[in-house]
Amino acid sequence: MAMNNLANSYFSLGRPQEALPLQEEALEKWRRVLGPDHFNTLMAMMNLANSYRSLGRGQDALPLQEEVLRKLRQFLGPDHINTLMAMNNLANNYRSLGRGQEALPMAEEVFEKRKRLLGLDHRETLDAMYNLLLSFEQLAMKQELTALAKVALPLHEQVYGINHQRTVWVGGYLKR
Repeated sequence: MAMNNLANSYFSLGRPQEALPLQEEALEKWRRVLGPDHFNTLMAMMNLANSYRSLGRGQDALPLQEEVLRKLRQFLGPDHINTLMAMNNLANNYRSLGRGQEALPMAEEVFEKRKRLLGLDHRETLDAMYNLLLSFEQLAMKQELTALAKVALPLHEQVYGINHQRTVWVGGYLKR
């Protein structure tokens, strides 16, 4: 547990290279002690995948992310906050690997479910909205992007402020 916490601290401080060996060791121990389907094991897998992705190793993250999402859907259900986080992570990785067609339906699902469960102005919903905007942009879906950006801008201004990088990006897109 302490090793996992230290790894998470390194990652939170923007030091994924230092987190990585600790996360790999923690995952191995969680699997051995708790089994491959335990919640802590799945969270350790998610953390390791996040570090891989942060280090430009998105391909290494994919099998972990896909397994975590499959198991969380099975054990927690499709609407659980952790399942939606796993789906969001996988969609972001697909998009970063140029697999936008695979990312889009996941990004749409995460946004719609978070909107329904948390409300439109919740930070996690806004995170999903921003990721959906990025998916629309990647796939050159200008009409959808513009329509959602018009909804996103006042919400981002309200929640994050006018100088936040996401607010600026959304506003900048609408000025193009």
